[in-house]
Amino acid sequence: MRNLNKPMLAVMSGLAMMSLAACGERRPAPEEQQAPAAEAPAPVLTANEQLEAMASRHAAAVLQSSPELASFLGVSEDIAGAGYRARLGGYGFAAFEDVRALNEDFLQDVRSIDRASLSGPALVTYDVLRDAYQTAARRNQFSFGGATPYASASPYLVTQLSGPHLYLPRLMLTQHRLESRQDAEDYISRLAEFSRVFDETIETVTGDGAQLVTPPVFAIDGAMNSIAGFTAAAPADNPLVKTFATKLEDIDGLSEEDRSALTARAAEMVEANVYPAYTRLAAALENLKFQASADAGIWRLGDEGAAFYALALSSYGAGGMTADEVHDLGLSEVERISGEMDAILKALGLTQGSVAERFSAIGKREGMRYPNNDEAKEELLTDLNGQVDEIMARAGDWFGTLPTQQVEVRRIPVYEQDSSPGGYYSAAPLDGSRPGIFWINLKNTADWPKHMLKTLTYHEAVPGHHFQRSLERSAGLPLIRTMLGYSEFSEGWALYAEQVAAEMGMYADDPLGDLARLQSELFRATRLVVDTGLHHKQWTREQAITYMQGVTGDTHDQVTREVERYSVWPGQACAYKLGMLKINELRNKAEEALGPDFDIREFHDEVLLTGAMPLPVLDRKVSAWIKKKQGA
Repeated sequence: MRNLNKPMLAVMSGLAMMSLAACGERRPAPEEQQAPAAEAPAPVLTANEQLEAMASRHAAAVLQSSPELASFLGVSEDIAGAGYRARLGGYGFAAFEDVRALNEDFLQDVRSIDRASLSGPALVTYDVLRDAYQTAARRNQFSFGGATPYASASPYLVTQLSGPHLYLPRLMLTQHRLESRQDAEDYISRLAEFSRVFDETIETVTGDGAQLVTPPVFAIDGAMNSIAGFTAAAPADNPLVKTFATKLEDIDGLSEEDRSALTARAAEMVEANVYPAYTRLAAALENLKFQASADAGIWRLGDEGAAFYALALSSYGAGGMTADEVHDLGLSEVERISGEMDAILKALGLTQGSVAERFSAIGKREGMRYPNNDEAKEELLTDLNGQVDEIMARAGDWFGTLPTQQVEVRRIPVYEQDSSPGGYYSAAPLDGSRPGIFWINLKNTADWPKHMLKTLTYHEAVPGHHFQRSLERSAGLPLIRTMLGYSEFSEGWALYAEQVAAEMGMYADDPLGDLARLQSELFRATRLVVDTGLHHKQWTREQAITYMQGVTGDTHDQVTREVERYSVWPGQACAYKLGMLKINELRNKAEEALGPDFDIREFHDEVLLTGAMPLPVLDRKVSAWIKKKQGA
């Protein structure tokens, strides 16, 4: 496995030395020596067992190179390496070259296994891994934006939406375990790693800049604004210190003196190490602004940009569709959904103005929005958590298997909210140390009229992302399968889950809520249009904002954040609608083929219980299930 398996090789060498040292001091005389016993032949592994062993090796190799991912998943040191909680991964040229080499090794490994000899869930795992490694190999042919051992990635390492300046505080505040004195020491050690990580990040973004690959200027400005906001407070008042101090109070065996000393060390590390690292990154980004363009699409990179976008669309569920075909599909879906909304609006007596204008007017009615203050925002969070409880009470009639992990609704931290999306989900770790979290952006409650919040909850929490991710993690899949992400599957499922919530009766006697559900689907349909518009048809940022706001009726600020997100993450915005359409296509196929034998609970289990996968693999899997049900 080349460089990234050195820890594993060191362990094996150490065991060999220990076995030699364990031999007795006296060497037996020749006449005492006996012929060595014949070694037992190594067991012959089945193809399924070979695949399982390979998947375990691959997971360990990735996690040993990415302590951040290991913390996110909550895996043990036996898998990710001793002391990984005190370390951070690599972000520079050398680290990404190692990742490329790792991907090459993974490809060779998976190709060495005979697919025809596999059976059961192993067939799905094989297809998923082969697809992931092949996609990553194509992505890694591009010399910018880092590299990936599996799947696809953004063309930029640092933007208003992504990068270690955002990921690392989130890791430290919500994913780094703090249950012992050693955990606290590891926390401080990780703060010390910020300096190296940010210098390696600067190496990568400036190297990309030398190739004239920079994010759009508004993305650089957004990243710099996040940096300024995160470093505005005195070091002792930074969340990295304040949250650390609060969590120390729950660690048994720490005296008040111990807690004070640890907190002081954390504050000193933030002042002497973390803040200077952020300052250096901000300066590097400022130096790149002179060559950054206001053009939002990746088309501006010429032939490489076009090739990157074609790969991105394919990897996010477009299959063989071209960008023009995806664009036309989006326009068609916008027209269909707008017609359904128009019918509801007219039934409510709202006939004047466009669909977007009439929908937007509903949200501006008296009492439809929470006040934009902290007390009301807490009330909003309480209401959303209540919506989770309400739909869970009905879930057993629609899902054969329910997640055992809990889910909570929390507010996106204030320092992130300017550049964060409206909401997102963080899965519960494998060790169960915290629940799944639905994060909602509450910078301005005007973004969230009350009738729109149900649908957001069903998408981000239940039966959306929380069902999909939690059931995946409890399904006994190879660890590496839980590490893979397929937006067309997970986001497609979450959008489909909004539809299922309506079928479950969650909008009964709530036409405004159902209208908001349709608007949510319309929102995703416009993404097909806007994403291809930005990256293929050379739309400007302003053109995309104007179109999207005109169709959806969302606020200018909300639409602006969305368009800027699509600009730095080509193709991903298309995954939602493409995935939903595929799941509905497969459900319709099953209903027609099975007739009265079709059980929606079985169908949902068939989709969810074997984890996320690319849509062609899902198609083969559901088709095989239908044939099995038919007795073929």
